[in-house]
Amino acid sequence: MRAGRDRRSGGRVPRAFLAATALVAATASPAAAFPATASPVTASQAIAGGKPAAIAWTPCPDRPETECGTLTRPIDPERPELGTFPMALARHRATDPARRVGVLVVNPGGPGQSGVDFASGARWYFSPEVLARFDVVGFDPRGVGDSQPVRCSVELQFGGPGTHPTDRAGFERLREHNRLLREDCARHSGPIIDHVSTEEVVGDVDALRQALGEDRITYYGLSYGTVIGQRYAERHGDRVRAMLLDSVVDRGVDAREHVAASARAAADVLARWLRWNERTASSPLHGRDAGALWDELMASAARGELADPDDPTRRITPHDLSGNLTASAYLPDWEGFSAWVLALRDGAPAARAASRASGGDPSLFATAFQAITCADLSFRVRTHAEYAALTRLENRISPRTAGSLRGNTAMTGCLGVPDTRTPQRPGAMRTTVPTLLLNSGHDPSTPHEWAVAVRRQQPRSTVLVTYEGDGHGVYDRSDCTRRVGDDYLLSLSLPSDGTTCPAVDE
Repeated sequence: MRAGRDRRSGGRVPRAFLAATALVAATASPAAAFPATASPVTASQAIAGGKPAAIAWTPCPDRPETECGTLTRPIDPERPELGTFPMALARHRATDPARRVGVLVVNPGGPGQSGVDFASGARWYFSPEVLARFDVVGFDPRGVGDSQPVRCSVELQFGGPGTHPTDRAGFERLREHNRLLREDCARHSGPIIDHVSTEEVVGDVDALRQALGEDRITYYGLSYGTVIGQRYAERHGDRVRAMLLDSVVDRGVDAREHVAASARAAADVLARWLRWNERTASSPLHGRDAGALWDELMASAARGELADPDDPTRRITPHDLSGNLTASAYLPDWEGFSAWVLALRDGAPAARAASRASGGDPSLFATAFQAITCADLSFRVRTHAEYAALTRLENRISPRTAGSLRGNTAMTGCLGVPDTRTPQRPGAMRTTVPTLLLNSGHDPSTPHEWAVAVRRQQPRSTVLVTYEGDGHGVYDRSDCTRRVGDDYLLSLSLPSDGTTCPAVDE
């Protein structure tokens, strides 16, 4: 998941820009919910025809500086009767063609973010020199955005039981709800829902490389995009010129390790926010005991007494508070979160707007995120007793945040959904040039310890550079991080492993 600054500032890519696929579930009927697939004959030809057809690029209707196109891909190469889907593409062409290095394929993560939108906003993210020398190409992964998106009914998606069951009955209700939701999504989405795994996306990326006529690609993956990059480097390492993985996911963690790491990250976020309030005169909570106020609000939420000022019938839960705190750390936007906390205390109607400004939109990536996560990860717990034990673990690690919303929902989000056919495991990237890993020291979503673990798993093929500040996403954090990234992308020049970039004012 990824947030960003307003594009008009010339800084980081905006939240709305990267969250374009937040909710695609409102459709009238299953028949109209997904594009008609090609006939089995056409699909078979697309599979067996060898090199994919060249892409027909045309100016994007609403973004004339960017070219749009599609690449027809089989839903399942082994089952041509399932048909094909159009993989949506966008290209920002190198501004200095005479000095062009090649293609920079990008994926902004999520899972569920639109690579088409990301590439369309490349000029607000990458440096002028990178834009001069690379065609920046983004794609919407299968099931995302305009690549035959996964669709589900809004009522089922957001009308289910609580995602943090306190007893066995609640656990079983959640399991049954997820099962019904999965069936609903399958009716609305068609066969694509069973074919959105990273393994299948990796095949699409290599087909894209071939269609572009490139012998090798340069790849930039952010957050969950690092999972695609790692797996591509395992399967097609000889097709990689360079690979920059920003905010790294460790594909080797199990449920217990994931929950524990997420709780440690949540505790760190709380400590960083409290420290910021204490030292920052412009904070709405400066000079107040922000820690005591936080504990007071968490206790009120736990008792069911903390009402949403914009909707008094709705109660804000401890996980709502904790989740919004974590979301505010993505940029970070400590000031906005402090204003929201103060508004909550005072019952001010501005609280909901502040929550959205902090990235707390509960519909973010709801459909694609769940489908892809369940296709890739085996974090699902089997019994309420197992879930309760892991909940106790995360609460011991970070009691003041009720553990971690992200870690907790990872355990329950795929209850009742078929097990993944390709569970996560440690990787073994095999590229001729070492992969550059970038990570914040205080990342709320991909903890620094994950990047350290990937570096340790693959010491000969990775170099880790740490940004010493807060936030999710490193490349455009500072002049230092951009210089490190650009030197690698442009000239394959790598810093020493363990290099750090100092934090900038946040």
